[in-house]
Amino acid sequence: MLVAQNAKLKEIKPGWNLFSKDQDVQMGKEYAQQVEQQMDVLPAGPLTDYVSQLGKLVAAQPQANGFPYVFKVVNDPNINAFALPGGPIFIHSAVLVNAESEGQVMGVIAHEISHVALRHSTNQVTKSNALQIPAMIAGVYGQSKGGMIGTLTQLGVGLGAQSLILKFSRGAENQADLLGARMMSQVGYNPIEMARFFEILEAKYGKGGSQFMSDHPNPGNRVKSVSDEILLMPKRDYNADTGKFERMKMLAKALPTPKKKAAPAAAGEVPNQPPQNSDGSRTWTGDRFKVSYPGEWLGLGEPNGPAVTLAPREGLKQDANGQVAVGLGVIIAHYVDDDGKFDFRADTQKLIAQIQQQNSMNRNQQPQINQNTVNGKNIYVTRLTSKSPLDGGVEVDTVVTMEHRDGMLYLVFVAPEGQMNAAQRNFDNIINSLTLQ
Repeated sequence: MLVAQNAKLKEIKPGWNLFSKDQDVQMGKEYAQQVEQQMDVLPAGPLTDYVSQLGKLVAAQPQANGFPYVFKVVNDPNINAFALPGGPIFIHSAVLVNAESEGQVMGVIAHEISHVALRHSTNQVTKSNALQIPAMIAGVYGQSKGGMIGTLTQLGVGLGAQSLILKFSRGAENQADLLGARMMSQVGYNPIEMARFFEILEAKYGKGGSQFMSDHPNPGNRVKSVSDEILLMPKRDYNADTGKFERMKMLAKALPTPKKKAAPAAAGEVPNQPPQNSDGSRTWTGDRFKVSYPGEWLGLGEPNGPAVTLAPREGLKQDANGQVAVGLGVIIAHYVDDDGKFDFRADTQKLIAQIQQQNSMNRNQQPQINQNTVNGKNIYVTRLTSKSPLDGGVEVDTVVTMEHRDGMLYLVFVAPEGQMNAAQRNFDNIINSLTLQ
């Protein structure tokens, strides 16, 4: 196959995400504790040291995105591996048993590191819960005692079957294949070994027969895709093998029957609120914006993060299951479409469609997207209605989008229809105080 001399590797970037990198790390630590309590994770020893040695080589590459990676081996006869947000990576012992070379083990590790680096887990949660996530963060930081994963569980997100945290789309799989191949090459391993391991699994179990292939669906012809990618990479000698693989394979085969473990307990966290300004208001500083809001309201989120919920205590409704919804307040977050091609109106339409899809009451509405200005900046304003968690009546959700950097900032002003007039002054003050950074 001939490749143009000026052909370049396509840039692979993380997609739209309402979680900060620190929240990825927090989430990963909480889920890792759950894994440690539920699965037979091996203590420090030769197998863990071996996997960590390989993993740290890839984790040191710039494309690994600087997360605090930790590598563990799970004593499990089922072929699988999984990555949690923010850095924890677990490799089943069956991967070592079934792999045919160290390069294939490295391929699995590099693939999982790529999922973390590209933040695929929290990207998928973001796309599936665009409106609920800031409210969820309000629950974590305001009322809920279950920590980040406790509230994610209320949204149906967890470590179980079909989990958004562990089961990736074919598009995400393709990205992880290609980025993993690049990082493997950089540390001296032939990237084709990653694709060969996937081929071995498909030949042995079929496309969905193993847990690994179920969680990591084939995006297409993996071997061809990775082979094409290799042609664009700088030529290297692939001679980084440690010589330890056969011994590690024997140790993995000799592991005893996995131990059964109990379920975990969760913990909560409540951060401090910003101090009051001289006029009694508070100022929240996000990743790309700064905004003032009433001093008696709560600012709920992570400082300098991509999303925040601003609401009075009475505007947050917690149901019998502990799930928190915003019935009165403002949600502010950043949106970037995963296609990487910004189109203000088209991306506004996509965002509105995602919000509608997540709310059964407004799913069939055909909202009017109106153009306006605020503080000299062009905006789109869209009015949606839904059922209020506060009084069960009609809730008005006014979505404001504005172009900012490589995407949009969006604000959702939420209030029961009967309280809109009273809330409007606060809403006006909030949007007029907004500054973009």
